[in-house]
Amino acid sequence: MLFASIGSFAQRVVSPEDLTSQLLKETFDNAYIEVLEVKDTYVKVKDVFNVYMDIDKSKRYIAFNSTYNLVEGTSPAKALALMNKLNAEVALIKAYYTESSNTITYYYYFWTDGGFTQKSLVSALKLYKTALNLSLDKDTEKLIK
Repeated sequence: MLFASIGSFAQRVVSPEDLTSQLLKETFDNAYIEVLEVKDTYVKVKDVFNVYMDIDKSKRYIAFNSTYNLVEGTSPAKALALMNKLNAEVALIKAYYTESSNTITYYYYFWTDGGFTQKSLVSALKLYKTALNLSLDKDTEKLIK
């Protein structure tokens, strides 16, 4: 009886071959995280922030990413200074500036190579959300909309 109850709480390791957008949808639905969009190569979820999760063609990782506008009139120099600050002071994510659209994009790579659990994927989203919150705290000039 004890072994049966322990087994029901065990996390199964998902192999990269089993990684699909439907698996991501199921994972986040089960974690009560709103799934906004499901396509063959990505899923969009909302857990305070909107996050796209792109599945690598080789299924080696899932790329979490979010893009936000910067305040109109933000100079490239100020935007790049903010990117440097965020990349130096906020672990887990990488921030990129796109001058043509005056946006900031955050990336985090969740490695699936060798397998992962659905619980670790949900935990990674929570950490990503924490990093986004920290980046907003670091934006003392309030350049990020």
